[in-house]
Amino acid sequence: MTAGEYSGPGHVSLPTAAYAFSLNPEPSRILAQEERMQKIARRVATAERVAVKRRKAKTNRFALHERKEIFAEDKEQGRQAADEVKVAKQAIRNDWAMGALSPRQDVGKFHEAPGAITQVRFPGNTILSLAKRNARCQWAGGARYLNLAVDDRVVLLDGPDKGRIGKISEINQNTANVTVKGLNKSNVVIYHYLRESDNSQPAVNVEIPLPVSAVRLVHPITDPVTGKTQDVIINQLVHRDLVTDKQTGKRRWDRVVPGLNISIPWPVKEEPNIPDFKADTMRIDVEEKTFVPTLLRPPMPEAVVDELRNKYSRFRTRHEPEYIARVEAAEQAEKDRAKLMESIRTPLQEFHRAEREKKKKKGKPRLTLEMLEKIGEVIAKNRERSLNAAGVSDAPSPPSTSSPIVPPSTSPDTTPPPSV
Repeated sequence: MTAGEYSGPGHVSLPTAAYAFSLNPEPSRILAQEERMQKIARRVATAERVAVKRRKAKTNRFALHERKEIFAEDKEQGRQAADEVKVAKQAIRNDWAMGALSPRQDVGKFHEAPGAITQVRFPGNTILSLAKRNARCQWAGGARYLNLAVDDRVVLLDGPDKGRIGKISEINQNTANVTVKGLNKSNVVIYHYLRESDNSQPAVNVEIPLPVSAVRLVHPITDPVTGKTQDVIINQLVHRDLVTDKQTGKRRWDRVVPGLNISIPWPVKEEPNIPDFKADTMRIDVEEKTFVPTLLRPPMPEAVVDELRNKYSRFRTRHEPEYIARVEAAEQAEKDRAKLMESIRTPLQEFHRAEREKKKKKGKPRLTLEMLEKIGEVIAKNRERSLNAAGVSDAPSPPSTSSPIVPPSTSPDTTPPPSV
C-alpha cells in the first residue's frame, strides 16, 4: 500500500498526486491568485475598450455636430445668395417696365447701402475637406505644403479686379483662401444694432477672401539670354529640401519652379515696430538683480514660500518660531508620557529589572584554568563516545608493505602530535 492509498471500508482510494495536492495547499492558493489576476486583467482590458469606445463616440458626435453646423452655414449662405440674385433680377425688370415708378431698393436693412451683401454671405469658418483644399492648391504644391506666404505678390484671375497685382495679407489654411490687400473688395451691410452710432456708415468696404486657385504668384525673374529682369506669372510650384525641426516640430522647405529649376525665395518678414510708452518697464530694470540668496536667508521670500507650500505642512523645511516651539513641546510631552509608562511596572517586571541590574554589575564571566581543563575533559569524552558508536578507531593505521611509497623518517628532534 502506497502513501496515497487506503483500503479501509467506506473509503475511496485516491492517487498519490491528489493526496499530495490535498495535503499541500500552496498550489491551490497559487491557482486562485492567478485566477484573480486574470480576472483583474480582463476587467482592466474591458474598461480600456469601453473608454476607447466612449472617446471615439464623443469625437464622432462632435465631428457630426460640426459638419451639421458647416452644412447649415453653407446652406444659409447659398439661400441668401439666391435671394439676393432673385431680388436684383426683379429690380432690373421693374426698372425696365415701370421706370420711375419702380419700388426703391435702398430701404430696410439695405438703407443707404445698395448693392451690399449681408454678413451671412461673408465667408465664415467653414472647414473644407483635404481633397477640396488640395484641388484649390494644386498649382501651389497642395494644401499640406502650400508654397504661398503672407506678403507674396499675386495676380487675380477672377473677379472685378482680374489682372491686378497685390500682396497677400492673410492665408486661411482651413478653407484654402487668401485675402489680397486692397483687391476684391465688397460692401458688407452692418445692421443697425451693430453700429457704433446712428450716424455711422451702414456698410463697410472690406476685402473678400479668394480661393488659392483664383490667384497666381508673381515674381521677378532674370532672362538668362537677354539678362533682363521682369515680373513673371508662375503657374506651378513644388516643394523641395524638406526639413523638420525636432525641437519645435516646424517644417520648412524651398519652393521651386519645376522645369526651370528656379528657387523662389520666401518673403522677408519685417520686424514689428513697437512704440515705447511711459508705462513700459525698461529692460535694464528687468535684468537688474534685486535679490541675492545667502546662507542666512532662504532663496525665496517667506510670503512666496507660504503660497507655494502650506506653512504648517510636515514636509516643509522652514517654519515660523512659534510653530517650531509648539511642535517641540508636543514631542517633549510624548517623551514624558513614554517615561511615565515605563515607571509604572508590575512586581514581576521589577524583579526581572533587578536581576538584569545584578548581571550588569557582575560583568562578563571569565574562564579559569580549572574550567578550561574541565571543558577539555568533556570534549574528549564526547569525541571518544562518538567514535566508539561509529566503530572507528582513533589509532593510526600501519603502513602497507606493498605500497611503493615510503613514509618519511622522523628525526629524533621532532615528536608526533599527541592523540586526544
